[in-house]
Amino acid sequence: MLMLIHSLISLFVSPVDTLLVGSYTHQGNPGIEIIDTKTKRDLERMEVPQASYQLITPDQQYLFSVSELVGNAGAVHGFKKKESGKWEKTGQQLTEGDAPCHITYRKKSQTIYTANYMGGSVSVFQTTQGKIAPLAQKITFSGRGKFPQQSSPHAHMVVLSQDEEAVHISDLGADRIYHYRLRPDGLMEGKLNYTQLPDGTGPRHFVFSADEKFVYIVGELSGTVDVYATQDGNWTPVKRETIDFSKGDGPKASADIHISPDGKWLLASNRITQNSLVVFKIESSGKLTFSREVGVGKVPRNFQFDASGKKLFVACKDENRIQQFSFNPATGELSDLKDDIQIDSPVALLDVRH
Repeated sequence: MLMLIHSLISLFVSPVDTLLVGSYTHQGNPGIEIIDTKTKRDLERMEVPQASYQLITPDQQYLFSVSELVGNAGAVHGFKKKESGKWEKTGQQLTEGDAPCHITYRKKSQTIYTANYMGGSVSVFQTTQGKIAPLAQKITFSGRGKFPQQSSPHAHMVVLSQDEEAVHISDLGADRIYHYRLRPDGLMEGKLNYTQLPDGTGPRHFVFSADEKFVYIVGELSGTVDVYATQDGNWTPVKRETIDFSKGDGPKASADIHISPDGKWLLASNRITQNSLVVFKIESSGKLTFSREVGVGKVPRNFQFDASGKKLFVACKDENRIQQFSFNPATGELSDLKDDIQIDSPVALLDVRH
């Protein structure tokens, strides 16, 4: 009878619109907070220091987060969803690479990969039901670029191919993106090759088109988005678009990049030198057409669409707030809803259903 009542209630009660927020913890905040975006109420808090990036597995049962710490303290944390819907910690492991700033999950082998910024490396871990085994593999890069920020390698993002047979890693320090094949157990095989970007690009985050024929790369230091065509494992430059229009010849500080859920728009963020989102229309050729630039709060390190593609959340780290925007999928227009969520040092966002 209780199960029947629960089922009937679920037909009439909509899930709560929630946002998982990872944050820097210098201000004493917990690191991970799950927030009702309508009431702004905290639904759950988890203690993870310097929680700079998170993921939830496709089955929605496991949550993993990095701790962007240095001094051999960088770590990855695991959580498992309880029957109540709350998260229970399953453990943590050291990445053995300083300042891990990104994390990716391979469903086929239940493997996680962290990009370690200061370590210039990638760490690979096997997991079982959310529990993380000790470090299984670590690959360290080498090289440097022309700007002071490029005096050593800086791994910044790890992206899997759709078939989960290959992995791509951006190295901001050496202006490269490395390409590796993956073994059945998820460990990385010998390096396939790498794509060398123009000097001073500082590749940070990148995203593939739905058909994987094109990849779009944010150059943190160049203030650009580079469009590359992908074929047979080779990436060929198509066109470079400027996104940071601030004056001066020094390095810029561009950050995040996402494609709208309908695949028609590409958005990228700038911070520090200027604080804005730039919107491009994605043409059938894969090229980008500039649509508009919209000013946002200070240091928009991360932003995310909601599932509908009609709403956008922007984490303004230095203003301790998350801005909420409406997004028009027909025109690419962004409108500030003037409905901020106050939270200390937000740096990573996930739209989730609670």
